[in-house]
Amino acid sequence: MFKNLLAAAFVLAPSAHGLDVQPLLDAGDFVAAKAQLSAALQADPGDGDARLALGVTTFLSGVEEFAQTIYLHGLREDVGGDMGMMLPMSLPVRFNPVPLETSADDVVAMLKRMEDAMAEVDTILEPLGDAEAHFDLRIGTVKMDLNGDGKYTDDEGLWRLFNAVTNPRPRWGGRDADEPEMPEGTEAFVLGLDTADGYWLRGYCNVFGAVADVVLAYDGTELFERTGHLFFNNVDTPYPWLAFPGEGGGFDAETILDWVAALHLINQPLRDADRMADAHAHLLQVIALSRLNWAAVRAETDNANEWLPAPGQTGVIGVDINDEQVEAWLAMLDEAEKVLNGELLIPFWRGAGEVLFDEQGEWREDADDIEVGMTHPRLGINMKKVFMEPTRFDLLLWIQGTGAAPFLEEGPRTEGRFWNRMNDAFGRNFPGFAVWIN
Repeated sequence: MFKNLLAAAFVLAPSAHGLDVQPLLDAGDFVAAKAQLSAALQADPGDGDARLALGVTTFLSGVEEFAQTIYLHGLREDVGGDMGMMLPMSLPVRFNPVPLETSADDVVAMLKRMEDAMAEVDTILEPLGDAEAHFDLRIGTVKMDLNGDGKYTDDEGLWRLFNAVTNPRPRWGGRDADEPEMPEGTEAFVLGLDTADGYWLRGYCNVFGAVADVVLAYDGTELFERTGHLFFNNVDTPYPWLAFPGEGGGFDAETILDWVAALHLINQPLRDADRMADAHAHLLQVIALSRLNWAAVRAETDNANEWLPAPGQTGVIGVDINDEQVEAWLAMLDEAEKVLNGELLIPFWRGAGEVLFDEQGEWREDADDIEVGMTHPRLGINMKKVFMEPTRFDLLLWIQGTGAAPFLEEGPRTEGRFWNRMNDAFGRNFPGFAVWIN
């Protein structure tokens, strides 16, 4: 993976066409870089290069602050297993031996701060529109202080973060003994960011906004007080003895019980219904931005260290995209938009056998000749109502089916065979492509 990446981008480049903030980023000084870029924008609001660079720098600063907060509160090393913690990405956060005590309110505050940071990035980049912009980011030399100790070590740099996302490994100590922390040539690895990537980054800011709004719309206090020790090492809870597991004799029954309890406790009262409406707006904005992103990508005529390549361009991470995949993705956006707007319903997974009975509830004479599907023959879930008319959320009742009852109605439904076509275009790794191409 490293060889492919470095072969695709083994060039040195300035950080931006008119203003070079790369030395500040290499020093880990996001504050000074943001100040310099903000001053450039004040002098010339139409400076697309400075605006794109400011949006990216503000994003990196927000991620750094989020990582520092997670470290301070002592995220457990085993959270997420060997793949790392997806909040909002595989952040390689170190183990903190003396973490702060963490409460449910602290977690809410973390999410709100990150949500505000992503909203700031979106606000900065929105005026860019389709204006031409370029920002060549040499990620191998950018320093980040992911644990807030004021020191910049090789394993905290942006390269480590980038590699955690593009080449997931155990968060710490997962490399081979003879593998260097940063492969030779990494310092010359460049992401050639442009107008399309501005749309892409805004899309991900809205993805995080949607996730944060859904989480914060519900009151998860009881869930955290009873199972927060699964995620953090020093939890503010009425049940402090949960943090001291007994000897399981090789069978970790207590952890299994805790996860069963967590599933049971995803039964949360609605705290802020407006946040569900905001989440809906964010998701529709993600779709709109993805369309703009791909229009901009396809309009490009260069081929320089592309993070998201158009058909015919070379991707900097060694993965290319063809026309069939782009068309399939755009069709998926149309389908997802119809689902979010309630024009298409989500198939309901209960009551498929209703097709065997007539309108009077009597067994049909031709029942033996009728093929019973996997979903209800008439009813589907209106996702717009889920967001616009939210109720208490009980995960187990949703799985069982009765939790979805307030949102069931008759109407055209999205079909499984449409979504199967995504696998035809992208292969079995469609979810991975979806996360990447946004």
